[in-house]
Amino acid sequence: MVLVLGRPGSGCTTFLKVIANQRFGYTKIDGEVMYGAFDSETFEKRFRGEAVYNDEDDLHHPTLTVGQTLDFALETKVPGKRPAGLSRSDFKDKVIDLLLNMFNIAHTRNTIVGNPFVRGISGGERKRVSIAEMMVTGATVCSWDNSTRGLDAATAVDWSRSIRVLTNIYKLTTFVSLYQASENIYEQFDKVMVIDEGRQVFFGPAHEARAYFESLGFLEKPRQTTPDYLTGCTDPFEREYQNGRSAENAPHSPDTLAEAFKNSKYHAQMKESMDTYKEQLGKEKEVHDDFQLAVKESKRHTSHRNVYTIPFYLQTWALMKRQFLLKWQDKFSLTVSWFTSIVIAIITGTVWLNQPTTSAGAFTRGGVLFIAL
Repeated sequence: MVLVLGRPGSGCTTFLKVIANQRFGYTKIDGEVMYGAFDSETFEKRFRGEAVYNDEDDLHHPTLTVGQTLDFALETKVPGKRPAGLSRSDFKDKVIDLLLNMFNIAHTRNTIVGNPFVRGISGGERKRVSIAEMMVTGATVCSWDNSTRGLDAATAVDWSRSIRVLTNIYKLTTFVSLYQASENIYEQFDKVMVIDEGRQVFFGPAHEARAYFESLGFLEKPRQTTPDYLTGCTDPFEREYQNGRSAENAPHSPDTLAEAFKNSKYHAQMKESMDTYKEQLGKEKEVHDDFQLAVKESKRHTSHRNVYTIPFYLQTWALMKRQFLLKWQDKFSLTVSWFTSIVIAIITGTVWLNQPTTSAGAFTRGGVLFIAL
């Protein structure tokens, strides 16, 4: 588990998207991202669903209930091989019950999700639905962008512990970007990355990060939480230096902070661990074979080369069912659209009744066609 820290606009979201292999929208991406033995292009073609990104904003269909939202997510991800020979519907029910109870939102199962215009569940509950959807994917690389926004302090700590358990059990790689994380949340992470205006100014063990920045000459602030302290060291308006240290003899910009990190032991350790890992890759062929087999067994009625879990016709069926529910449960919009169509039809049909069949009626017919379209 890696905590990604930085001021807003420093590049945390960009990093999380690229590391989750979501490269659309960028003009150019330098460097090389490897997912085990697979490069980013191979991963995109064959294992796209194994790297996922959770946006900061909760984007859901407002007129679907919480249960229907999770049901659709599961419909497209139910594996071909299921435990204890469960049927597809039983498997979905058990997983939805588990997720709703885990986040203490079982009472919202039949409540619509809603949005700023449609009244539904609360903002905190909507955030938990987003987290549950993320867990349904069963991905191996997960990027969470400020996922505790809208949650109270106790729920945020519970969320971080859930992610810790999930990461340990399924041996995932988890990247999390948080603003104003508490010390209890910080303790759940193995490593921390600090970004300042697109530069990596620290990457190393979470329990050693604070001491590293203090060693650079920044003032110790024992009453400030570690995440706030680390982020504050990158803020020219917030950081303070120790006695005898100043911007003249200590890092004072993104470039000088990045240079200080390159000269530190943590950069050398990072390079060494990367080299060791690359050596191991060649010896761990069976691990990658197991991964490919697991992905293959998760497919349902589709080729193992297909990037999706289910084939095209099942995707279409799932989307048709969801679209029907969306229309049916939004009866106000449905009624208004029908009423509007009928009113326009009556007006058009009565005002332009019995048009002359000569060239005198040609121009008017164009107007009728325009209104009808």
